[in-house]
Amino acid sequence: MKPISDIRLYRSSIPNIDGNLHPSEFAPKQLNIIVTRIVMKLRENGFSLGEYDHLYINFTTCLPSGEIEPAKRSVDAYHKWYRYYDVGVSDELYQKLESQSNIEFVIEQIQNVLNAYFCTETNCSFEPCIEEALNKGEDMLMLYKCKQTSKRKADIYLQLLDNGMYCPNLFVYDNDGTELLHQKLPCTLDLMSLGEIQLSSKKVVVKPRKNSLASQLEPLEFELSKNG
Repeated sequence: MKPISDIRLYRSSIPNIDGNLHPSEFAPKQLNIIVTRIVMKLRENGFSLGEYDHLYINFTTCLPSGEIEPAKRSVDAYHKWYRYYDVGVSDELYQKLESQSNIEFVIEQIQNVLNAYFCTETNCSFEPCIEEALNKGEDMLMLYKCKQTSKRKADIYLQLLDNGMYCPNLFVYDNDGTELLHQKLPCTLDLMSLGEIQLSSKKVVVKPRKNSLASQLEPLEFELSKNG
């Protein structure tokens, strides 16, 4: 089972002629950032949706308010990596889903879906993740990459800022856990600059990803303390 990759928010009010709901995505910036932080922390903790890794939550007036159920639409044979779950809301609330005053309600419904359909004895670690994402905000760190050698360990942690930028933090430790380096890397809208980590006793290098989008990026190299 793969760890969760994404949660997206949708809404729908009138079934199409085929009888299915056809949702449209909605994601006010602040709410989207909060949900992304929640997913980051869930992923770090290995939380899984099972055989797929994208969860699409659809708020709809076509269900009684408060009712939650898996969407009745058939699984797309070419896109098996996501599933929809429908959450019933009132007409009044439907019109105000993008309001800042309803962020808490939307997050509560995400918790309800996870609890109802994905909480098992070995896979029920979402509540502390959500609390950390909500309480720490910009200060929340998510472990993104790790490199271990016989004498050193390098970790890259991500912060998701309120402006939507990722701010990577590079840490290097010795075997005793003593911090040898903490370097904030350039903030970015994507993660193309964060590919392979190379680590030796003298330096640490963060190479960009190996694809065409990152072809113009240069590796980031930092010397380590001689006393380390």
